[in-house]
Amino acid sequence: MTMLVIRVLRKISVGPNKGMKFLLRPKRRKTIGFEELAKRIQAHCSLTKADAYAAMLQMEEEIFAELMEGNSVKLGSLGTLTPVFNAKAVSTLEEANEKTITRKFLRFTASEKIRKAIKNIPVELDKTDQIKGLQPSSNR
Repeated sequence: MTMLVIRVLRKISVGPNKGMKFLLRPKRRKTIGFEELAKRIQAHCSLTKADAYAAMLQMEEEIFAELMEGNSVKLGSLGTLTPVFNAKAVSTLEEANEKTITRKFLRFTASEKIRKAIKNIPVELDKTDQIKGLQPSSNR
């Protein structure tokens, strides 16, 4: 599997080389959903597409319930989802309460297996000029 990359022109406003610069970005091909995943799972095991889809929906519910209780959820060799938040520092114990929370978010920590795999993804420049954000050939 090769990740295609495209060239885009972006305004860089920090650092010593400010101005309009060309950058590489991953070419976003598609996002697959539960339906497609269920179809692929069905092709590789004894579950039907409906069974795989139902199991994934239930897994989604279970993950959501655990996250809502503040628990981390390890997703096998993919990594771990952890609910986290930022809070303001205050001077007294009495001031430290729920109102000091400024931002709640979800952190995904990739497993070592995934981190290594991502580092080693081969990349290739997509030579197609019909990509949104890609500069026409005359500008290169």
